[in-house]
Amino acid sequence: MSTDCTNTGSHQYKGLSLYLRVCCVNSNLGQSVTIREPGINKYILCPKVRSKLCPTEVDCPSWFQGGYNISGAYTIFPDGGTPTEVYCDMEGINCDGEGGWTRVGYLNMTQPGATCPTGLYPVTLNNHTLCGKPGEQPACVSTLFSANNMTYSKVCGQVRGYQVNMVAAFTYLSSGIEGAYVNGISITYGRDPRKHIWTYAGGLEEFQTNYYGCPCNMNYTADNISTSFIGFDYYCESASGVYPLYITDPLWDGQQCNQNEATCCPADSKMPWFYRSLNHNITDDIEFRGCGAGFFEAQTAVDIIELYIK
Repeated sequence: MSTDCTNTGSHQYKGLSLYLRVCCVNSNLGQSVTIREPGINKYILCPKVRSKLCPTEVDCPSWFQGGYNISGAYTIFPDGGTPTEVYCDMEGINCDGEGGWTRVGYLNMTQPGATCPTGLYPVTLNNHTLCGKPGEQPACVSTLFSANNMTYSKVCGQVRGYQVNMVAAFTYLSSGIEGAYVNGISITYGRDPRKHIWTYAGGLEEFQTNYYGCPCNMNYTADNISTSFIGFDYYCESASGVYPLYITDPLWDGQQCNQNEATCCPADSKMPWFYRSLNHNITDDIEFRGCGAGFFEAQTAVDIIELYIK
């Protein structure tokens, strides 16, 4: 089998050869790739260097619209000239069901050598290192995930967090989007003021119906956050386990939602994944803030972050 992409014909946006669709994916360069189809396996040996026939696209949607439907690492040119390698989700199963999503944020603290992004602090408890905030003051720590000046109108992602000590959901909701309004994670864009994308909140206990618990709990009696800047764009869950780090019950995974909290984990939810259409185009970076209540170092520290735009 030839390893020279130049023998595959000219690049076209429609009807691209399987060879180009596979071997223009950076993570496949120099690799032998198996394509499994009903009744037959195809083996493609990709060259170590990208062919000149591979297009120079500005973002993942451009690649997807050009016929590339295999998720992996792609080179994009957000400014039309500077190459940037990104991961493209060409399936969108956890988002809107369509491909062309550009990953702009990624963290997995379970991987060897992983470190917290700038602005978040390592939180080590019970031999587990997570990313969160230091100290007991009611405050947020922040990190920015760059959009590389790409235009987008949709955001999708997932966060996995863990309850640390006595979190209390939206106790400080009155501080507004600029303050530590949540015991959990705030995902926003823009400045002065910030604009809300999604919130991940940690409730104290499943049976709570006051502001210590989740607003999605049955018989909740505290503030109606649906009329606030948050609306219905949030997940909230409490954990069970051994104090102070509830490592056996990850938050926002849609599991172990019992008693009053059963309504926080609907069967049709994609938890921990969220999807949000902003209904307008922006190029802003995405801000990820971890906020805590201010007592007993309570917070929801995280070990997995994935953020995509389209």
